[in-house]
Amino acid sequence: MKKIRKSFRLPIKILKTLIKDSIQYPTRIVVDTIAILARCGILLILYWYVFKLSNGVINGTTFIFAAWSIFFYFSFMLLRLRDISRLMMQDIQSGNVEVLFSKPISYLSYRMWWQVGSGLYSFVVITILAAIALGLIIGLPYTMVIGIFIPTLLLTFLCGIVLSLFMYAIVGLLSFWIEDINPVFWIVDKIVMILGGSYLPVALFPPLMKKIALYTPFGASQFVTHTVYESWQTNWYQLVGIQLFWIVLLGLVAYFMFLKAREKVSVNGG
Repeated sequence: MKKIRKSFRLPIKILKTLIKDSIQYPTRIVVDTIAILARCGILLILYWYVFKLSNGVINGTTFIFAAWSIFFYFSFMLLRLRDISRLMMQDIQSGNVEVLFSKPISYLSYRMWWQVGSGLYSFVVITILAAIALGLIIGLPYTMVIGIFIPTLLLTFLCGIVLSLFMYAIVGLLSFWIEDINPVFWIVDKIVMILGGSYLPVALFPPLMKKIALYTPFGASQFVTHTVYESWQTNWYQLVGIQLFWIVLLGLVAYFMFLKAREKVSVNGG
């Protein structure tokens, strides 16, 4: 029991510190609010007009399902988990990673908890307020009021966080071998954006693109956008299973890359 408490002491301290800083310096939440209004808000207005021109139905999907799917994508992005790649690159280029390696903490664990904590306050506040506003404006699809929705939403949301952190941490770890990871980051990030259902809801994907979104880690990291659709009630366990598979695989890849990175630092006298 003491070991468990000790292992959670650092993450809790990191989260408390970053949330406190976010409350005292609300600049980030203002920027995030403007960003989600500019991107998600305008996109929803455009889709509302497109659905209206199509008699309310496109590819068997109505606007209310597409709107909530898009909203969940942009809400998830408020956590800014993708930023871990560039922060790790900065640590490596500045030499700060060598200092952190010498500390009695796991660098990967520290950096991942830091990333979650840095975006948590904005995510919670904006998501709650925006969800209430969206619900009042367009209502809730019936799939969001059944008993299975909230538990499975939370489950796939947490899996999405872990999977995203592992995926972008792998990109960040490449900085030990590649001086500038930005090209790799841009490729991975754009694929996630496309397959995650940012500007085109998953329900509107063509068959091949939908399969790619389902069976790759890029789309799996954004399965939270699938939770509003009717199919989620029958295949949620399959999609969560896919997420868990990629979490284990990418987690192992990140772990062994980290071990090689430590060896590289040691050999170079770090």
